[in-house]
Amino acid sequence: MISKRIEEIINLLDRCNTLADIGCDHGYVAVEAIKRKIANRVFAVDINLQPLLKAKELSKKENVDDKIEFLLGNGFDPIEGSVDEAVIAGMGAENICSILSRAKDRISNTTLILQPMKDIELLRKWLFENGFDILNEKVVKDKNRFYVIIKSSYLPEKISFSDKDIYIGRHILDRTEEAYEFLLKMKEKMKKIIGMKKKSFLDTSYEEKVLIMIEEELKKW
Repeated sequence: MISKRIEEIINLLDRCNTLADIGCDHGYVAVEAIKRKIANRVFAVDINLQPLLKAKELSKKENVDDKIEFLLGNGFDPIEGSVDEAVIAGMGAENICSILSRAKDRISNTTLILQPMKDIELLRKWLFENGFDILNEKVVKDKNRFYVIIKSSYLPEKISFSDKDIYIGRHILDRTEEAYEFLLKMKEKMKKIIGMKKKSFLDTSYEEKVLIMIEEELKKW
């Protein structure tokens, strides 16, 4: 049984010809994309050999290994040409931004499904500044941990964005129970950081700015 996090990632995928699963880990996204006929062909990529072997083992067990190409390498590097869609999940935002930066000239026609484990504001900022619009965002609570999943694609025209779009999200404010819980958790985290920084006489202007935005959004619920 796949996790709720993986299920939501798959739910954001569109029907496509080619899909790249970057940092494929055990291959759950790649395998499910073929099983559910979301993609005709998948490139499963990982920088480490061991998870790639586990992904290959799972694909054989599910009888979909003939439609998945397993590639050892970093990001999009081992993939020739471009793909219709790409999933990059389960790593830090800084790492995701690095992968996207190296492949920027190859992903202008690729729909991206991105799930950072931390520093999501860095990812949102990179996307906006590099011409990628955020089409959708989902908050998922899986085993008492919150995850934010972003769906993004390139737009040739300049994208306007606000601080709120970066720090809180453009679509994360859809009225779901999980999004509300996530905002409450963000609020408590910011208050805790502010308290700790003030004890050390450190600047708290960034955290206080984010806290005000969170509180303003919570009032609308």
